[in-house]
Amino acid sequence: MNPARQIPQELAIVSPYSPPALPGLAGPTTERLQQQAWAEPPGISWARYIDVLRRHFFLIVGLSAAGTALGYLAARRVKPAYEAQTTIWVNTVNGPQQSGPIRAQQLLPAASWVDLLRSYAIVDPVVRRLHLNVSYKERTDSVLFRGFSSSATLTPGQYVLKVDRSREHYTLTKPDGTPVERGNIGDTIGLKVGFSWLPEPGLLKPGRIVEFAVATPRGAAMGLLGSVHASLPDQGQFLRISLTGTDPERVARALNGWAEEFVASSIELKKRHLLQFKQTLADQLAVAETQLHSAENDLEQFRVSTITLPAAVPAAPVVPAGTGAPQAPSPVTASYFQRKATLDEIHNDRVALERIIDEARGGPINPQAFLMLPSILNNTPQLRTAIEELSSRQAALRTEQQYLTDANPRIQQLAEGVRVLQQETIPRIALSVLATLRAREPDLSSRVDEESRDLRAIPSRSTQEMRFVRRLVASENLYNTLKGRYEEVSLSDAETAPDLSILDVAVPPLFPSSNEAPRMLFLAILASFGAAVGLALLHDRFDKRFRYPEQATLELGLTIAGTVPRFKANRRGNFGIEIMSLAVEAFRSLRLALIYEFPSDEPIVLGVSSPAAGDGKSLVSSNLALAFANAGSRTLLIDGDVRRGALHATFDVSPTPGLVEHLHGLAGVEAILHPTSTPNLFVIARGARRNRAPELLISDVMRRLIISMKEQFDVIIIDSPPLVAGMDAYALGAAAGSMLLVLRPAVTDRKLAAAKLEVLDRLPIRVLGAVVNAIPGGSSYEYYGSAYDYGGTPSEPAGDLATPAGLVVGA
Repeated sequence: MNPARQIPQELAIVSPYSPPALPGLAGPTTERLQQQAWAEPPGISWARYIDVLRRHFFLIVGLSAAGTALGYLAARRVKPAYEAQTTIWVNTVNGPQQSGPIRAQQLLPAASWVDLLRSYAIVDPVVRRLHLNVSYKERTDSVLFRGFSSSATLTPGQYVLKVDRSREHYTLTKPDGTPVERGNIGDTIGLKVGFSWLPEPGLLKPGRIVEFAVATPRGAAMGLLGSVHASLPDQGQFLRISLTGTDPERVARALNGWAEEFVASSIELKKRHLLQFKQTLADQLAVAETQLHSAENDLEQFRVSTITLPAAVPAAPVVPAGTGAPQAPSPVTASYFQRKATLDEIHNDRVALERIIDEARGGPINPQAFLMLPSILNNTPQLRTAIEELSSRQAALRTEQQYLTDANPRIQQLAEGVRVLQQETIPRIALSVLATLRAREPDLSSRVDEESRDLRAIPSRSTQEMRFVRRLVASENLYNTLKGRYEEVSLSDAETAPDLSILDVAVPPLFPSSNEAPRMLFLAILASFGAAVGLALLHDRFDKRFRYPEQATLELGLTIAGTVPRFKANRRGNFGIEIMSLAVEAFRSLRLALIYEFPSDEPIVLGVSSPAAGDGKSLVSSNLALAFANAGSRTLLIDGDVRRGALHATFDVSPTPGLVEHLHGLAGVEAILHPTSTPNLFVIARGARRNRAPELLISDVMRRLIISMKEQFDVIIIDSPPLVAGMDAYALGAAAGSMLLVLRPAVTDRKLAAAKLEVLDRLPIRVLGAVVNAIPGGSSYEYYGSAYDYGGTPSEPAGDLATPAGLVVGA
């Protein structure tokens, strides 16, 4: 082996280009899974976003400039807003008036004044009187519209008035020149389109053009309502009104007219309210007077008709007015209530006695049930005596039964007595009492009903008289109330005071209150810049090209074995020494990374390919071979692209005999080895193109060639076709056992690369990593290069580090 292949002992522990192995994983597929698991998920990739903005610089600048221009044009159309203010004093009434003359109450509550101010009943007259539905281009044109008025058939729109050179005729047209009306100076203008306008003839100079727009009064009123702000604090008396517009004089004039119309309307509404209220009170007073006379007549007629009848006597003790002693109740009333109580008692006793007899059901009656009827026991001595005798016999029977048997004559005599009392004597007495109660109840009930009718007839006249009296009193009170209210309203009508008063008038503001033009311009710039940045980020999000190193490591699962700077010539077609030196250092670093990927006692054999053509695989394989050869390693570069290979032109060797001839058996190994101008570097050219050449790449001849070359060379690099070309690259990679994949930012298709890597994972090919070719200038790859000026000052040459030795830039 060549000394250049010897790995220093202190560097043979861990390779900085390979992730640590995961236990239990092996093979090409699991190796890439190990790399994906070892890679830490990145945070916010600021470098990527900076590269996106730098790459889309012209797009962002163009969209921002277009948005700024549109914002500037829009801002020029925005006029500054002026705000005029006025204050109106509101006479609030808090509670009833305690002293002073009778005055009219407040027309509206404090919270409703703002609603009245914003009503169309106030705004529409202001618009019509001040011609606020007319807008004109020049402020000096306002004097022309003093005699302007709108009708119900108004046609809103923009109009142009043109006076001819002779100042005798006028023409009213649309902005596009469509004629609307023609006439003589001094005639009323606009009758055909619904407005009446008679400007002073002296103001219409020859050839004058007046541009104006007319809106409906309601439309102009709605616009004013959107520009006005009114506030009345709780329990406050000062209504503050502000109006915003683009013309300060017109704003002040409109606000003053609005306030005057508001105050005048409130006075008119108050007078109208008082007049309607007074008329309503007069009608109600006439009705109340009629009712009062009717009540007096009815009471008088009733008293005349009942003057000869006896007066009613109260049924309960009452205290007449003016006396302190109660009056005795009537004997008729006392007798009625006494009989009523007796009737209720008889009824209750009858019902209870019937229930006791029904519960006995022809058997012995329980004497204890009569204890609940004390009135029957008190009024029926026979029943009480029988019950007492029954109790005595039962007690004697129980006493005798303690000493004598039931067969004893004494016991039998006592038992017979008890039976006779329970089943014969007491039931017979109870039935007799029940018959007596049933006989007394109807007679007593008829007498109570008769006395009840007599009692009801006694107070009927008093009740009727009291009804007439109450009606008379109610009519008199209503009449007096309405008469007092009518007199109060009559005095209020004579001394009506307005609820509103203007404290200060609005004056034209000198300075604008707000100017939206700078804000609109700033928002336009900000929005256009944000839209441009968002479009750039969106384009980058859906970009299918490979651009960033994390796309190779995280998405494709490849380690970055090395990077190659972009070869960019100057205007004369030469490459700067800085680029060439950076490229030399890049291939030196790649060479060092590959040394640690192979055992120290075996040669390095690898294929170099790319997902598609144009990624720079031939440039990488050629310069990598030069880097190994310059380090003293005996290196062989095989042009495996039997379809389009061009390494023979790069190293200026004969294309034949080459690999194709050897695979067909037309040339030996020694015949196809071509030495180059670089020591230790040999090239096997492509050879002549043949149809069966790709199929021979998987033959035993190719495998034997690689085995025989391992005995002669330290490094064998196969420049394979791109993976998209077919099976050629896979066959050469399987023959070599290892492969290096070349990716090029902004050129390589990521989805294509991922699909080809899936095929590689199923083959016995060890993917050593990716070489990023032609890295762009930017922050994403700022840590993957080397410092050109390291080892010298800007005034000194860089020495050997800046001298490219055998670098290929056109492969």
